[in-house]
Amino acid sequence: MPNERNKKLVKEIKEKIETANSITFTDYAGISADQANALRQKVKDAGGEVLVAKNTLFKAAIDENGDKSITDAKKDLEGPTMTIFGFKDPILPIKALFEFAKNIDLPKVKSAIIEGIYNSAEKVSVIKTIPSKEELLTKIVSSMNSPISGFVNTISGVQRKFIFAVNAIAKKKTEGGAN
Repeated sequence: MPNERNKKLVKEIKEKIETANSITFTDYAGISADQANALRQKVKDAGGEVLVAKNTLFKAAIDENGDKSITDAKKDLEGPTMTIFGFKDPILPIKALFEFAKNIDLPKVKSAIIEGIYNSAEKVSVIKTIPSKEELLTKIVSSMNSPISGFVNTISGVQRKFIFAVNAIAKKKTEGGAN
């Protein structure tokens, strides 16, 4: 019979699973406590959260959740597992993980669920090259803005030339009328 503390942990994990945009499972064997704390801070700064819990508790939370994509990840819950949840941008916490891991090659990614889709470690490694959601939106807006800005500048140029021509004609007439 599970104790109250474990029931509470399972409930917390289930809530995190339901609210997260991304869930990344990693093997953290070999990471020191200081390194783990540095990773926690890096992930937190990226809008995520790091959780280390027993695999049995995580599996119980997955069973309670019942979502197919998260159920696929149960097979990755073997050995020491550190889980990274992304709550705002699904990619930023994963990028923070890769940024951290590039110096020490730890932790090793097992898999990730990104916006409801299960991804193997190989697929997740491609994510480090993908721009964040915010970067993509900025690129889209600027590419949409470019033709509009060009059009506005063209219209403004025509308007400026017209006003310049009218002013030149008016000046010529006033100079011509003064003589």
